[in-house]
Amino acid sequence: MLKESTSRWRAWVVVALVFLFMLINFADKAVIGLAAVPMMRDLGLTPEQLGLVGSSFFVLFSISGIVFGFIANRVKTKWLLAILSIVWAAVQFPLVGAVSFPLLIACRVLLGAGEGPAYALAIHATYKWFDNSRRNIPTAIVQQGANMGMLVAGPCLTWLMIHYDWHAAFLALGVVGAIWTTLWLLFGAEGTVDESSQQDVADASPRSASTSAPAPAPARVNARLPVRVPYRALMCDPTLVGIFLLSFAGFLVLSLCFTWFPAYLRLGLGYSATDAGWLFSVIVGAAIPASLVMSWFSQYLFGKGVSSRASRGFVTSGAIALTALAFLCTTTDISAPLKIVCLTLGAGFGQLIFLFGPLMIGEVTPPAQRGAWLAINNSVATLAGFVAPALMGRFVGAAHSRAAGFEHGFLLLGSVLVVASVAAFWLIHPERSMRRLSGAAAFAALGDSRERSDIHQPACLPDEATGAG
Repeated sequence: MLKESTSRWRAWVVVALVFLFMLINFADKAVIGLAAVPMMRDLGLTPEQLGLVGSSFFVLFSISGIVFGFIANRVKTKWLLAILSIVWAAVQFPLVGAVSFPLLIACRVLLGAGEGPAYALAIHATYKWFDNSRRNIPTAIVQQGANMGMLVAGPCLTWLMIHYDWHAAFLALGVVGAIWTTLWLLFGAEGTVDESSQQDVADASPRSASTSAPAPAPARVNARLPVRVPYRALMCDPTLVGIFLLSFAGFLVLSLCFTWFPAYLRLGLGYSATDAGWLFSVIVGAAIPASLVMSWFSQYLFGKGVSSRASRGFVTSGAIALTALAFLCTTTDISAPLKIVCLTLGAGFGQLIFLFGPLMIGEVTPPAQRGAWLAINNSVATLAGFVAPALMGRFVGAAHSRAAGFEHGFLLLGSVLVVASVAAFWLIHPERSMRRLSGAAAFAALGDSRERSDIHQPACLPDEATGAG
């Protein structure tokens, strides 16, 4: 009992630290948007160049995420998260002194390489402490670290920039990153839930399966999965394809949020620097209670036996559809406060995929491959971030007014989100995917066994063996 209590306590310590990890991660992302106007002034940047700065963050983001995802199949996440946080802290300090456009680009590229694997590894580390039926709330807490990062960054980093300069914001982020690394090395730990799940799979022999009662579907979903599934089957699975589409849509919203939302508040809607900082915090902060409530409600439904397709898939597809509607409304002739409401709804609903997407991935992929697939999905979907900030910069730079340029960008964004939500609504079906992937694993295992049998089979069988007369 004492050991179980200690393990439960340690699990929530890890969740708290990973929450702070994501908070720092998104504060690092948000600082460019918050410092956009003074940086453009001091460095002489055009809107197109600022867009390139935002997009440069994603140059190595996807590649790094995939590489670290496969490494996470073999290396403890404790050490991987520590490496990432060290990189984050290190690349902030060059921006404290004299900064040139090439140096700014280089630091954002390196930061992107360090942050590419962050969310996937943070979720992977959390899932090692909780089984599938208990993951909603921990996932929501970790995901809210992203919102809190932008929520805290708005007023705090803006205050530093107003009272000192924008260089001070980068210094503060570097120091905070170094402090988190120290805490993680002292108190971070690796969970063992995946090991128990794999043992369940190993113990589920045909003989025991025929004599034991089946486990309830929601609680033992991973125990029914094979140890491994061919990656080609994962790449073609409709549920995972649907999750990718929604993740791509979510990153379109997210990359514009931390690169251009603060600038839109100032250049498009006419708010002051202080007001823009606080409004940015309101926009991202409103998503926190909504996400926690939706997470609890989804887990409640899931525990009552409601399908994952309904309790997770439909919720996420619907959220992206509402996000599309919110951004399309910003292009209409409504007041500035109503446009802020639309941005708030869009930012909040657009991030639900980062809560429910990993849950569904963890549901249908074997634990041995989960870290890699979380990273693959996250990294490939973040290609949206490579395109969206630069494209918005072109819209803003080419339009007859800054406000019109932002509206053109939001119109295109809303249209893409509509297509993604409709497609994902039909594609996502975790229960069907579990059956499909289990069958694919069984077929692959049968093919392997036949291949091994053929290797050891004599080239020509005696007539007696073949039944020939």
